[in-house]
Amino acid sequence: MFKKMLPLIAIVLGFNFLLYYYFSTHNPSSAPAPVPGGKGIISSNLISVPMINDMESSLVSFSNKDIRLTFSRTSGTMTGWKLLSYFTADKKTNIDLLTSKPGFMGGGLVVRDKSGFLPLTLDHFDFNGTPISGSDISSSTQESLLKIHYTFNDHPVTLSYTLPPSGYRVGITIDNPDHLSLVFLPGLNFGMSDEAQFIGTEFQGPIYGSPDGKMNEFKKDISEIFPAASLSWVGNETKYFIGYISLKGLSASTEIIKDKTNSFIRLSTEATQSSFSITGEPKRYSLLKSAEPGLLDTVDFGWFLFGRITLVSFLAKFLFLFLSSLYAHMANYGFAIIFVTLLIKILFSPLAYMSFRSMNQMQQLQPEIKKLQAKFKDDKAQLNAAMMELYKERRINPLGGCLPVLVQIPVFVALYNILNNTVELRQAPFLFWIHDLSLKDPYYIFPIIMGITMVIQTRLTPSTPDPMQRRIMLFLPVVMTFFFLNFPSGLVLYWIVNNLLTIGQQYVLMRYVFKTIPAK
Repeated sequence: MFKKMLPLIAIVLGFNFLLYYYFSTHNPSSAPAPVPGGKGIISSNLISVPMINDMESSLVSFSNKDIRLTFSRTSGTMTGWKLLSYFTADKKTNIDLLTSKPGFMGGGLVVRDKSGFLPLTLDHFDFNGTPISGSDISSSTQESLLKIHYTFNDHPVTLSYTLPPSGYRVGITIDNPDHLSLVFLPGLNFGMSDEAQFIGTEFQGPIYGSPDGKMNEFKKDISEIFPAASLSWVGNETKYFIGYISLKGLSASTEIIKDKTNSFIRLSTEATQSSFSITGEPKRYSLLKSAEPGLLDTVDFGWFLFGRITLVSFLAKFLFLFLSSLYAHMANYGFAIIFVTLLIKILFSPLAYMSFRSMNQMQQLQPEIKKLQAKFKDDKAQLNAAMMELYKERRINPLGGCLPVLVQIPVFVALYNILNNTVELRQAPFLFWIHDLSLKDPYYIFPIIMGITMVIQTRLTPSTPDPMQRRIMLFLPVVMTFFFLNFPSGLVLYWIVNNLLTIGQQYVLMRYVFKTIPAK
């Protein structure tokens, strides 16, 4: 029975992993029809706002230990938000969560009037109360304040950025004494790096938090306006990074605009003073857990088949925290994965024993099953009844071999979610040619080793009399090797170690306990 179920398990997992691979990013359908309440069809030109002649070669940077913000000296627009400890695939270029694009304004303020959006006129910058003279200012030992002073038709406006010595959260204050209709823009796709996302079902785009602490994904290609106090935070996410604005206590309406792969957020206010914070950071567990409610759900711990499962999420979080504690002592996530795999194998040893015992019992019944198959070859209903009577007489559970395997599937998927979705594993090296456990093996050595271990495991498993099932079992390692070619090398490492431990466990039980393998 185990052999009958294993191909089905492999096919189900394989089908879902194919969906995981080919449909990982949002593929928008045709735009929906306009609906009341501020929703409707949008296009890229509606996201864009007027820009003055902005020389990006003339920039001023404002940095602390973890981030570097860059601003245009011409317009005061924020043009970059770099993470100083995170790099692109070349491991030289810092991840930038605010990449400017032609025709789109970066982060900053505009004025809304009947004709659309109008830029403010930059007056001057000052840093901690002193006009800036250089191009690079930093917050090294204490909190620092960068003020950008604007005018619009002789009306003063001040946009202030408060940067702590370390961390990713920046405080923002807008002083608007004449009650202009101002719009704060975090910038096009703020929080979404240009880094290519590989395998993953993780949503990429705008997200927001409702007052009850729930995280919501804004998937439709529409524009929607949320009144003040209806959201707790709003932002954008990718697989590993996030940018968001905390809205609690802010008297401002929020507009979210999504157009295929572009996302834009607008905060509208006429208040004399508005204070809030903006954050652009990696999706580290420790950072998200201590931040706004719902942000931790942006890490997809609970993916399983076609949705999110609470049990898988719980297991994944528990295993991740344990893996992180091991890493603190081992300083290598690869060794931590091996250790976790060993502990899981020990934990499930009783289930493995039950599985192998059931397979051994089924193997011993094969001669009698063959006789029943010959006797009732033309009557399947009678054959099934006779087989069930035989199982009952011998006190054998035909599902005993597959149920222990099914119980372990949520654990496997939980580990998959950890290895594939957490930024802590991103660019984490192991040994030799494996420089990033979150990416596939560049030389496909791990998947090939995994396939070889599956062949050995299949050879040790008692054979089935059904020739079709035998052919499926022989072909299964090839299929699984193909599935694992593009999987994160950390996951393949787990599967290899698990297979090796299963082979050793299976050999010992079959030779010394059930004695189906003769001693040499």
